[in-house]
Amino acid sequence: MRKTTFLYIVKELLHIFFISLMVFTIILLMDKILRLIELIVSRGASFALILKVLFFISPSFLILTIPMAVLVGTLLTFGRLSSDSEITAFKASGISLFQLFVPVGAFAIAACLLTTFLIFYGLPWGNRGFRATLFLIAQSTADIEIKERVFNDAFDGLVVYVDRAPVDGDKLEGILIYDEREKGKYNTIFAREGYLATNPNAQEVMLKLVKGDIHRFEPKANVYQKVQFETYDLKLELAKAFNAIDRNLKEKEMSIGELRARIATGRSQGQDTTSQEIQLQKRYAIPFICIVFALIGVPLGIQPRRSGRSHGFLLSILIILVYYSVLTASEIMAIRRTIPSFLVGWLPNFLFGGLGVYLLVKAARESPFKPLVWLNEVVDFAQQKWRGIFEDA
Repeated sequence: MRKTTFLYIVKELLHIFFISLMVFTIILLMDKILRLIELIVSRGASFALILKVLFFISPSFLILTIPMAVLVGTLLTFGRLSSDSEITAFKASGISLFQLFVPVGAFAIAACLLTTFLIFYGLPWGNRGFRATLFLIAQSTADIEIKERVFNDAFDGLVVYVDRAPVDGDKLEGILIYDEREKGKYNTIFAREGYLATNPNAQEVMLKLVKGDIHRFEPKANVYQKVQFETYDLKLELAKAFNAIDRNLKEKEMSIGELRARIATGRSQGQDTTSQEIQLQKRYAIPFICIVFALIGVPLGIQPRRSGRSHGFLLSILIILVYYSVLTASEIMAIRRTIPSFLVGWLPNFLFGGLGVYLLVKAARESPFKPLVWLNEVVDFAQQKWRGIFEDA
């Protein structure tokens, strides 16, 4: 294949790929963006910290949206080449469909390597940075939550009252705290003064109390205690959501080596390591979705159709939904021990990859695949009916 043809197809593919990548990433980020806006409004978090959060969580979305963008880019590119009869011109020049697949395959391999890098290095780095930035938000907004002469209930399980909270410093005076974090126990804490302190290593926000006493009451045992203290450290749970996110990220933020180590430790102790094995196999399999989608996209893209680019986009969405449905089903079957855990991720790759190779060979031989023809007719019919509804309206 000539270098000109190679670069021409790659150029056609690139701009659709980047547009699709941006659209899919924004769609997946939309829910997170709304929650982050809530942090800005309700917690007073700075816009710079919110941008850092978006930056750190982007790898977890890009590993999903890059394969999707490869599929949409391939389908729309070859759909455009087919509708403008450029595929026919290439074949008349002696360039086969297999040769036209070479630039798409090279692009898919590059996308696969990028996704692999994000999974092995970007995802653990991003998740650790995400946790660190959440701690910065908690640290920067803790003093905002404590208002002078107001019963502050923004902390998990605590009600805090402060008589004086000077604006020019972090010293708090006349502190009253009602603590009900322990079930069946109620603590009332009085302190002359206190200071907000942070522990970056443990990612905790502490309220260091000075000169006070703790009144403890257990209703079931009808026991009352009074304890005096010179200094007392009270951990502030700024938001339940931060702790929930922290627990969910612990396994996802692990590197490949850490997952392997946990699996080995769990097996030696006789523990069930299915969830870690599934996570490991998905890490290995996800990058190859780029190549699988490229194999499917080329033969589907050159299929004759009456509609325009919207057909290719709808077909892409349908393929993505079916693929991830199979991936989810394989994960459920592995959890139920129906299939081995190492097949999770690889099973849909084998199924869709085999289908892609078969369709590519059929398309290169110009032999129609009847189910695919019927699928195109159904999509065209649905589009015509959809347009008819809006035209009548």
